[in-house]
Amino acid sequence: MNENYEYFVKAVPTVDNLYTAERPSSMWRRLGDQWEYLSLVEWEWQSVKATGVLYPPLLESLIPVPAERAAALEADRQGWVRYWARYTDEQDWREGEPPTTVVRRRCSPENVLDESYRGAKGFWGPTEAVLDFYDARKSDPPYLIALSVDEAEGLLQELFGVTGVTEL
Repeated sequence: MNENYEYFVKAVPTVDNLYTAERPSSMWRRLGDQWEYLSLVEWEWQSVKATGVLYPPLLESLIPVPAERAAALEADRQGWVRYWARYTDEQDWREGEPPTTVVRRRCSPENVLDESYRGAKGFWGPTEAVLDFYDARKSDPPYLIALSVDEAEGLLQELFGVTGVTEL
């Protein structure tokens, strides 16, 4: 980490505390008036002025972190990812039916990536399951249960016989 920068994290408040200061939604740094963010898509620092992210968040919405903490957050890619077991609906979950797959979210300043594991095809692909789950207007949303990365890895092995697919 560059000691000349000031580092910040953003913890977007949500009903279910999806993002906290310990597991933030994004990380930012500045040198003077030049802002950069850690891209959770590219896994590198991106200049705000050189990307589609036109403005940094308001300084009041950011939490300052020391460079050592920023380095630890940057190194822990899994700390930025949220995983869920996906059930067809809440009734299936209550009846003990197995989940259909695992879904994950990376919330990066330039893009929110929601993906589900496509077991038959063996890759992560786009999904709207997370949006549908949190959208009160949906009449038949999927049901999601939060998982740790280890639980997600175990469930993927159980459902599809694969290992290592949570690696980023």
